[in-house]
Amino acid sequence: MPGRKQEVQLFYWTITLPPPSLRAWTGRPGPIDSRRRRRPPPTGPREAPLADIEDGDGLLSIGDLAGASGISTDTLRAWERRYGRPEPVRLPSGHRRYRSSDVPWLRRVAEALSRGHRAGAVVALPPRALDSLLSGGGPPEPDAGVAALLALLRRMRGDALDRALRRDARRLGPREFLLRRASPLLEAAGRAWADGRIEVRHEHYLSEILEDRLRTLRSAVALPAGAPAAVLATLPGEQHGLGLQMAAVVCALAGVRPVVLGVNTPLPDIAAAAVQGRARAVLVGVSLATGGVATDRMLSALRASLPARIPLVVGGAGARGPRRGPRGIEFVEGLEGLERRLPDLAGATIPA
Repeated sequence: MPGRKQEVQLFYWTITLPPPSLRAWTGRPGPIDSRRRRRPPPTGPREAPLADIEDGDGLLSIGDLAGASGISTDTLRAWERRYGRPEPVRLPSGHRRYRSSDVPWLRRVAEALSRGHRAGAVVALPPRALDSLLSGGGPPEPDAGVAALLALLRRMRGDALDRALRRDARRLGPREFLLRRASPLLEAAGRAWADGRIEVRHEHYLSEILEDRLRTLRSAVALPAGAPAAVLATLPGEQHGLGLQMAAVVCALAGVRPVVLGVNTPLPDIAAAAVQGRARAVLVGVSLATGGVATDRMLSALRASLPARIPLVVGGAGARGPRRGPRGIEFVEGLEGLERRLPDLAGATIPA
């Protein structure tokens, strides 16, 4: 589906794993497996002739393919070089395009990556083997309450979904609402998205409704005057901001005042906000759709522009992890990882 530079992944700073469009603060499996042992030498991408394209199989640019699948262009190009998939088509004009029929497969691959599987073990799998991998060892089916919410979403019953979420938020409280409703719902939506049971309109709708709920939860948390601050933002090119709202709720519950700059924020503005606001940390969410070498470079540049006293903390499905990512940057896994890190940040002393 072209034009998936959208807001659901998910993404999202969440304990579980929503669709790629909601994954800006989820668990942190890397988008590609950088190890090369036991791999055949790369032979370069193979291009399919136009004659192999079936009727009705539309062609997408690599940007459109990335938007529709939630996997970054850097990652798609790396897979093409290393594994020969996705297989490009060369147009008479010389431009390269990709089959729209690759989108469902890439969604399944993205789901496998979000569960922690390595790209090297997933991308080359035949469809049946990939389905078998995803059918076993995955997260449990949602409970009846979450299943009912997902059913409302699929029917686009926004008013009823919002009422149910408000009722659950009042009954459970902010933290339990994140753990027992928001995260499981996003996880269920992620599986439905990968299976093709929901589309972009459902993702956008869920994102808007959940953002309203999360802002309401955060505004209800009373923070004392002088509470320590943390700046939350996504990098240039990252349009997924639902996870920032989830992370902001976790910050507020930990006594840290969230300063949410939002998505697609220029690096100088992130650094300036942290310095001027005497922030205890900068928190950045990276989705699977943008994780890659370009994001690593931006994180390195942001780290260099921040004073050494201000930690740079990164999470999300596109975060590459402490062993593969840039130096001087902390990586946390999901909301629980952030929750464990915040007490140290809140107690830090920031010099004038």
